Amino acid sequence: MTPRDPGAGVTGIAARLSPEAFRAEQEALGQCWTFLGFEWQVAQPNDWFRTTLGGRSMIIQRFETGISAFENKCAHRGFPLRHEEKGSGPLICGFHHWRYNAEGLALGIPECPAMFDTTPRELDARLKRVEIAQAGPMLFGRFAGGQDIAFGEWMGPGLPILKHLAGQVSPSKTIYDRTVKANWRYMIDISLDDYHIVAVHPSTFGKDGYLKPENVHYSRFGAHSAYLPGGATGALEAMAEACSRGDYVPHRYRIFQFFPTLIFAIVKIADAFGDTYWALTVQRLIPEAHDRTRSISTFFPLAPKPEGTGHKAIQRRLTWPGMLAGFKYYGAKVHNEDNEACEMLQASARLDDPTPYFAKHEERIGWFDEAYRQILAGKTVRA
Repeated sequence: MTPRDPGAGVTGIAARLSPEAFRAEQEALGQCWTFLGFEWQVAQPNDWFRTTLGGRSMIIQRFETGISAFENKCAHRGFPLRHEEKGSGPLICGFHHWRYNAEGLALGIPECPAMFDTTPRELDARLKRVEIAQAGPMLFGRFAGGQDIAFGEWMGPGLPILKHLAGQVSPSKTIYDRTVKANWRYMIDISLDDYHIVAVHPSTFGKDGYLKPENVHYSRFGAHSAYLPGGATGALEAMAEACSRGDYVPHRYRIFQFFPTLIFAIVKIADAFGDTYWALTVQRLIPEAHDRTRSISTFFPLAPKPEGTGHKAIQRRLTWPGMLAGFKYYGAKVHNEDNEACEMLQASARLDDPTPYFAKHEERIGWFDEAYRQILAGKTVRA
């Protein structure tokens, strides 16, 4: 058992209770590579969607030259450039019609020589840019700042895993989108906790009782971690190598937490008609306030693929919809049960809460806390 110091500052429970501490926390975390969405959300030039990074509203937009991302504030007077969640159109501010290019430079400024005695290019007014990186169709971003680390180095062995598995999926609609009245770290903690499953999920994950410690294997890589049941030392590296080669196929449950807010899981749906059906769950937590988090999950079928024209392929095509509908139902059920527990924790949280103790099945929470403290202290965590 390892006790955790809840602390009174930003690195402890204060950020779960104080708007000021929450804002300071988010400012620091906005410099970490963070999952923001999928490339297919901006499939065509001028497509865009709005999201949040480091507590700030931001825009991801596809231009003719590629995908760019910026803070959602006009360089002129700070007016929000986008108000809806998604759309399509040139990047023009609705306050004074300033128009921006793919570099975030305001080149379309009405009456610029008359108003500013110079040309738009010489004025050099620019949006605050967000760095963008990709793992397959998954888009990650960060504000420039203290975390001076390349995307590949930050992700470590997780990068080929994300590329291979997410690269297999087709665009899919979000099936779970809820606002939870709890701090995002309670929701991260519960995703890293395999000790609560009997009490909170008695009809699903916990129906067979507590996990035996000898069958549980956790891997840590930089600020991230994974639960690889039945795996041994080197299981993560072996999976990453297979994904790099392109020949990895699902065979066991796997769940990854990519710091700070991405949860990525391979889940077995069922065995049927000689096939094993697997799904990929991609969950993003969006911290909106010290006591409010948006949870967005998308479920994707992984294998077997319903391809071809033979009897087996037809059977798979007929079977998949029912399989996926059942999986979505139970996935939402598990999410809701976790969220209810997190809301109870938030409602009862106080600065003088007792110091928690970690069971073996809560080890990854301690790893997350350590990375969190290091990053908020301005240190770089490498995988």
